[in-house]
Amino acid sequence: MTHSRRAAPRRSRPRMQQTDMARRQAALLRLTTGIAAAADEADVYRSMVNGLHDEALGYNFLGAFLLDHASGDRVLQASVGWPDVPRDWRVHRGQGLSERALQDGQLHYTPDVTRASGYLPSLASGSEVDVPLRVDGRTIGVLVVESSDPNAFGAEDFEILTAAANQASIAIGRARLLAEERRRVDEHKALLDTMADLSADLELPRVLQAVLSRAVTLLGVTGGEVAIYEEQGKQLVVVAGENIGKDSTGTRLALGEGAMGHVARTREPLIIPSYHEWLGRSGQYADVTVHSVMAAPLLIGRRLVGAIATVHSDPNRVFGAEDLRLLTMFAPQAAIAIENARLYQAARRQKQYFEELVLNSPVAIVTLDKSQGVLACNPSFERLFGYTQAEAVGRNLDDLISTEATRAEAEEYTRQAFDRPIHGIGRRRRQDGSFVDVEVLAVPVIVDGERLGLMALYHDISELLQARREAEAANSAKSQFLASMSHELRTPLNAIIGYSEMVQEEVEEMGQPGLASDVAKIRTAGRHLLALINDILDLSKIEAGKMELYLETFEIRTLVEEVVTTMRPLVEKSANRLIVDLPAQPGSMHADLTKVRQVLLNLLSNACKFTERGTITLSIAREQDETMGGEAIMLRVADTGLGMTSEQMNRLFEAFSQAEASTTSKYGGTGLGLAITRRFSQMMGGDVTVLSELGKGSTFTVRVPAVVTGERS
Repeated sequence: MTHSRRAAPRRSRPRMQQTDMARRQAALLRLTTGIAAAADEADVYRSMVNGLHDEALGYNFLGAFLLDHASGDRVLQASVGWPDVPRDWRVHRGQGLSERALQDGQLHYTPDVTRASGYLPSLASGSEVDVPLRVDGRTIGVLVVESSDPNAFGAEDFEILTAAANQASIAIGRARLLAEERRRVDEHKALLDTMADLSADLELPRVLQAVLSRAVTLLGVTGGEVAIYEEQGKQLVVVAGENIGKDSTGTRLALGEGAMGHVARTREPLIIPSYHEWLGRSGQYADVTVHSVMAAPLLIGRRLVGAIATVHSDPNRVFGAEDLRLLTMFAPQAAIAIENARLYQAARRQKQYFEELVLNSPVAIVTLDKSQGVLACNPSFERLFGYTQAEAVGRNLDDLISTEATRAEAEEYTRQAFDRPIHGIGRRRRQDGSFVDVEVLAVPVIVDGERLGLMALYHDISELLQARREAEAANSAKSQFLASMSHELRTPLNAIIGYSEMVQEEVEEMGQPGLASDVAKIRTAGRHLLALINDILDLSKIEAGKMELYLETFEIRTLVEEVVTTMRPLVEKSANRLIVDLPAQPGSMHADLTKVRQVLLNLLSNACKFTERGTITLSIAREQDETMGGEAIMLRVADTGLGMTSEQMNRLFEAFSQAEASTTSKYGGTGLGLAITRRFSQMMGGDVTVLSELGKGSTFTVRVPAVVTGERS
């Protein structure tokens, strides 16, 4: 052995008498009982050496050593007969005679230690027995028994010492199992306590700091860091740090960068025995004063929440498998606590966001319970109706803002709104008794399938209605003026056209072709002006509500042939080709013949205007359309002309509007044709739609009922 003190000489034992044998058996029983009753592993070592030191057994110099597997040293656990020996006395690896028992797991006897190879002088003379301590087939330590006399031990001693060592080994195994079980119970309790504490707080900054503090305490480490994962930037952000030699809060780590970046990328925990020798360390941590690092990802399933790292600053302390196991047990719980806090924070911010929307909304908003009592209202409600929230809460809403005249309407809105969204316009009463025109939107409030109440929005439209009435009055006056002027203009214009035709005939008979050409221009201009006036008159009548439907039954084929005949010169003028797609038996329809004809002429004229050397296709079809009460007639005009952008199509059917400002000067027209087409189609219970692509042409489709009723006028 390597101790420095000389052992006292052991007396020689005479032939054992029967009395000595009884004493010896009693001592062995006390030894066995003491080892069996040991409270923990340390008590096993003490019970073994103290029991063997019994006077009846005669072993005066004993020591129990435990193997430090990390260093290979033997560390003294208990001793007898070696005064002034340190409690944690170490025999370094490769030194002393007891090394042999550790190497092969066998008992070794040295009769004369002074003659033994590898002996470290500590006794002037004497002998030594080294007995291995083995648990689960693995040598964990050694029992060393010494004597000052050479050849002091025999077969009986070997049996006693081996039995004592074996019993102690069994007891050590049990103690370790019990200690492991207790440790695991303590760990689980600590984890449960940790999670209880973490779950009790939902404020994210405090939760993050608590996660780190708990990890440091639980693992018994110097310090550490916690980082959360930002999905948008694909990086970690350090949000809490403790005792790592720098303030790392706010540090951003890419996936794979440093210890936490590494575990975040791999989704696996990591132990770094010597951080400054680790090639994966981040340059941002070049100045930290840590020795070893252990890190783990914070995961919920496989979804990354963040990462945690713990550190030892003491070079003599390194992380082991048990530390890693404990951290991997802690990490998922920490991830859940962080995620809960983040969700709570997000929910709270969302709640605050919507509360601010409601508070600052210019629209009056009020919420009701299932009994139609007011739960809350915003400042706009107070301004609109004159009731403060304190005055409104708990009262029936319809009692507050309805009169006898409007009560039935308001109650019906409220009743329906508990089942589905309701929109309408009505009049409500203010606190001062005055009335306000409002647009009402009410929606049910449903949480987890349960209807808890409703929310109603009131928009003051008094000024809007007044402006609408004024606009309608102005528009009506405009329409009446245009209708009157158009009517007054048509009479002299017809006279001009008629006289121009007569003059043209007389000029031609007089053999003056030059004058005839000029007169023809007058007639053409007059007819164009008359068409413009007719369009204005039609639009004015429509807007004034004076346009009527003249319903009759007519053959579709006859109508199409008439329209094609009329349009063919215009089609050929631009070198276009006209295709007519007409069913063999198109049948008849009951509608306003004049207006259907005008619709087709307008669409074909529009196609001819914007198509050159292309194809124009007129298609007629009968379709079933329940929305129109049965059969519908589809009128479609497609061209391969200029086409339009979506922006151009948005204003296509507005009166006096064309696709572009330059269109009028380049192609002519008033911009009324398509507007009238839509109005005529709608008067007959149908509508017109358009599909177009710039540079590829346009397709206009009109659908009207096959049988138009007078109710549609």
